[in-house]
Amino acid sequence: MDDVFLSMRQVSYRYPDAPVAVSDVDWLMPAGAFHCLLGRSGCGKSTLLKLASGLLLPEAGSVSLEGQPVCGPSPATGFVFQAPTLLEWLSVLENVLLPVSLQRSPDAADTAHAQALLDELSLETMHDRYPRQLSGGQQSRVAIARALLTQPRLLLMDEPFAALDALTREELQDILLAVCRQHGTSVLFVTHDIAEAVYLADRVAVMNRGRIACEKSIALARPRSPGLRHSTQFNAICASLRQVMDTTQ
Repeated sequence: MDDVFLSMRQVSYRYPDAPVAVSDVDWLMPAGAFHCLLGRSGCGKSTLLKLASGLLLPEAGSVSLEGQPVCGPSPATGFVFQAPTLLEWLSVLENVLLPVSLQRSPDAADTAHAQALLDELSLETMHDRYPRQLSGGQQSRVAIARALLTQPRLLLMDEPFAALDALTREELQDILLAVCRQHGTSVLFVTHDIAEAVYLADRVAVMNRGRIACEKSIALARPRSPGLRHSTQFNAICASLRQVMDTTQ
C-alpha cells in the first residue's frame, strides 16, 4: 500500500496478569479511509484502538501515523469513547470547546468552529442546552463534534452507538459518514455489529483472540444510502462476515 496513513506492524500487547490482548497485528490504513474493527466482546479490538491512539504503547511491534511513531495521544487523533462522557455542568457548546478550554481560553474563531460542527451534526438549536436535556443520540453527536474540534486527521471510535436504539443508530451512521466525508477525516471504528461495520466501512477487519482473523474490502458504492441495508449485496457481505465470526470462536 503506497498511501499508508496509519501503520501497525507486528503489534502485541498484554495487560498485567492477563492473557495477551493483541498479538502480532498488522494493519495498514490509507488516508481518508473508513475502516472498521469487528469482533465479539473481549477479542482485543478496543485495545487495538487504544494502541492506535497512543493511549497504550505496544510491548512489541510499532505504530506510526503519517510515518511518525505514535508515542502517546496527539492532537492529530480524536477519540470517541463508548459513552459520550459529557460534563453535566457545561453547556453543549462548552462541552465541544473543552479540548481548547483545557489549553487556553477559546477565541471567536474556536467558538465559530464549534458552532459550525454542531450545525453540521443537526444540533443547531442545542448550543445552550445541558447534557441532561439531550437524548442519547444527541449526546453522541456532541461527543463527535468535540472530537472533531481540533480537526484531527484520524478519528478513533470505540462502539459509540452501541447503547442507542436501532433507528437512532442508523441515523447517526449517516450523519457520521457525511461529516467525515466533508472534512476528509480518516476513521477507525470499533463495533460488534456486523451490519454497522458493512454500512460504514471501506474495509472491515474481523478480530478474534487478539489477532486479525480476516480482512475484507467492502465493495459498496458511496455515498451510502439507507436503502442499501436491504439490498442483496449488502446482506451477502454481512452473511460472509458472520460466517467468519462463527468459525473463529
